[in-house]
Amino acid sequence: MTVPGVVQSRAVFFLLLAIWLAGIAACVVVAVRDPELALRHPAVTGSAALTVGWMILGWAAMRRGEWLARWIWTFGFAILLVHLGFAFGLAHGWSHAAAVEHVRDVGGVGAGIAVNYLFAVVWCLDVVWWWTAPRAHAERSGWITGAIHGFLAFVVVNAAVVFGPGERRLAYGLMLIVLAVFVGRGPQSAPR
Repeated sequence: MTVPGVVQSRAVFFLLLAIWLAGIAACVVVAVRDPELALRHPAVTGSAALTVGWMILGWAAMRRGEWLARWIWTFGFAILLVHLGFAFGLAHGWSHAAAVEHVRDVGGVGAGIAVNYLFAVVWCLDVVWWWTAPRAHAERSGWITGAIHGFLAFVVVNAAVVFGPGERRLAYGLMLIVLAVFVGRGPQSAPR
């Protein structure tokens, strides 16, 4: 990599980091200004939207280059953790029973909350795998990648439809359709 390439890479990284931090900061400010418990608290829905946005950006970046995609994927997972904290704290008052009841009320099956936990674990394991064994991660079987990303996408789509605010459902759906078309075209050829 040439020196200008290193500088450009660092600039992109710090730009992504600044955007990521700004998103978290915005949610924290909203949470601090309005600490009242509410299922549709703006910090909860906002952090969910950021999670979906970073996930979609990560999937799109996976076609372009490993280092960028890995950072975006990691930032997305970190935003998910922030979202889970806001959801449990601001929507459910740190009560697992309240979270289960909410999932039961909205989705019909309280035990469905286990899917949320599995979602976080699968994404976490994928991030850890990518950082600890990048070559094995890159060379893994296509069915493993498909199963991981298919599961994550399935959960996101269902969460957006079942739990997401109505005004965002169309936007999420359109973004996922565009992503599916984009990814379905196959990997981008490497620059010469």
